[in-house]
Amino acid sequence: MFRSSRSPKTRRQKGESDPLFKEEVERRFSFLELVGIVLAPWLVCVVISYLFATHYHRTPLVVWLTTFGVAVAAASQVRITTQPEEYFRSSAALSCLCAVGVSSMFGFLAYKEFYAVYWSCHDSHTYANVLPSEAAAAYLDAGKLLFAEEARVDVSRAVGYKDGTVFCVAPVLDASGSKTVEFWAAGKDCCGSRGSFECDDAWDHKAHGAIVLSAAALEPEYALAVRQAEAAYGVTSVAEPVFVRWVVDPEKVELNYWRLGNGVLVGVCIIFLALSTTFAMAFNSNMKAYAERVGFV
Repeated sequence: MFRSSRSPKTRRQKGESDPLFKEEVERRFSFLELVGIVLAPWLVCVVISYLFATHYHRTPLVVWLTTFGVAVAAASQVRITTQPEEYFRSSAALSCLCAVGVSSMFGFLAYKEFYAVYWSCHDSHTYANVLPSEAAAAYLDAGKLLFAEEARVDVSRAVGYKDGTVFCVAPVLDASGSKTVEFWAAGKDCCGSRGSFECDDAWDHKAHGAIVLSAAALEPEYALAVRQAEAAYGVTSVAEPVFVRWVVDPEKVELNYWRLGNGVLVGVCIIFLALSTTFAMAFNSNMKAYAERVGFV
């Protein structure tokens, strides 16, 4: 940015004799330009957030390419200029570029934390009246399970494997007395090293539902915790068990993930709109004073 070496008096004299300089100093965004500077980036923020919420789980590459394309298009319109007629376009483009960065960052975070679980449950099968002694291989495509009334989490055989985070597992059993475990209740930082398990609704005797942990969410530390449980309690796990979160109402949990993700992105869009409006109005009201002080030529 260039600061003129001329004094304020010299610049005022120049404004009196140079219409272009005077126009530059007295430049104000019109009402429609202000609306455009505020709404254009806000719409970019809304659209990209929508893509992460509804399409990223199936077509992540398309979402990233779209985001990158919008960013490139916006960046190509940013100019460091002293031409009054280009202030609007450059300001709107810079705001759109900021909107791309904010919405893509929070969109991705919301997907990882909330939407990934929601879409995994939503797009997978639901099975009811499942017996813990049944073969887990028959339920590898499940997103939600409703176990039979006799199913229970055996917290007395729970194990916590600590690797920074405590990875907790406990066998899901029934009255058959089988020592082969097909299903494991799982969670993080919700158990002791042995014999305690307080993850999700494991404490609630009315709970017989489960959210299946998808392959993407299944961390290798859970398998290490299972190995410890086998050694500690003499149980045997099948080669490919199903890991679940033990809950009262799987449908409600699924819907809560959707609402939480929406809450994050709606909040981001509202905050961005407020900040964008504040910035545009402040920039507009101070433009004349700024131009006079800096003395662009």
